[in-house]
Amino acid sequence: MTAADVTLALRPYDQWAPLWVGQVETPGIRLKLVHDAPLVMDFAEHIDIAEISFNRYLLAFSRGDERLVGLPAFVLRGFRHRNFFVRADSTLESLADLRGKRLGSNSWPDTGTMWARAAMRDAGVGVGDVQWVIGTLDDTTPNRPPSPHDAHPPAGAEFLSGSDTLLGLLKDGRIDAVTTAFAPPVILEKGGWLRRLVRNYRAAEADYHRRTGVYPGFHIIAARREYALGYPDRVRAVYAALERSFALWSTKVLKFGEATPWAVEELETMYRDFGADTPPFGTDSPAHRTMLATMCFEQHAQGLVERAADPDRLFAAFNALPQ
Repeated sequence: MTAADVTLALRPYDQWAPLWVGQVETPGIRLKLVHDAPLVMDFAEHIDIAEISFNRYLLAFSRGDERLVGLPAFVLRGFRHRNFFVRADSTLESLADLRGKRLGSNSWPDTGTMWARAAMRDAGVGVGDVQWVIGTLDDTTPNRPPSPHDAHPPAGAEFLSGSDTLLGLLKDGRIDAVTTAFAPPVILEKGGWLRRLVRNYRAAEADYHRRTGVYPGFHIIAARREYALGYPDRVRAVYAALERSFALWSTKVLKFGEATPWAVEELETMYRDFGADTPPFGTDSPAHRTMLATMCFEQHAQGLVERAADPDRLFAAFNALPQ
């Protein structure tokens, strides 16, 4: 039987390197990888399966939009206590200190931003307990183009205009903190003007995981519904290839983790302390189920949706595909 061509949009994160270099066999399909993953619900016709924003997928799903079939492959995960920034001379030291402050954000509907607000709420600061200021981060970081599926900031949020940027306002003392997806480069400058709000973010994130059982998922894989229903074998082949890639990467790093000084220790930590979250696939693990239930709850609690989605239905269409 001739193998079918399948195009997968996937960013080249380390754990998918075996897939990118052709180390993973994909029986039944000829897999073409493209790195410009759209992260949105509407991806180009030439892309069959794609990495997308988990929050945007869930927002659409919560509103009854089931045009995509999500795969329970959590291809990007992380914590967000580390992603709050203040001036180096700020008196703020914790997420709880944000109550009543002016907090900047450059992307309200992003998954990471949703999890940042979840961390803030876990610290006792509700979405309405801060004054939100929405705008671009700096002169070199454009905001993602808006999508009709996006959630909107709460009433009363301020929107920057003209040449104002969030980092500019923070440096001038016109806002108290900023939360954003990526650490600004100035954070690496010794003696720079910017620092993380939560200085020991690793300890805060480990504590969050111990208390809540949540290791946040950011991105998943999805296929258009008609494609998944028409070619379930291809969709399952991609899922299996991702599982195999993660297993090969884990083995490699445990043996040859020399890319960073302590890469082996980090992987050992993942398997020791995050064993129920690893590997990042499926809905059977209690840890994954906790993460999904928390995400559905947070979307509603943060006012992103009118009704929380049922976490048991998020990947029901994929699980029902013929084996």
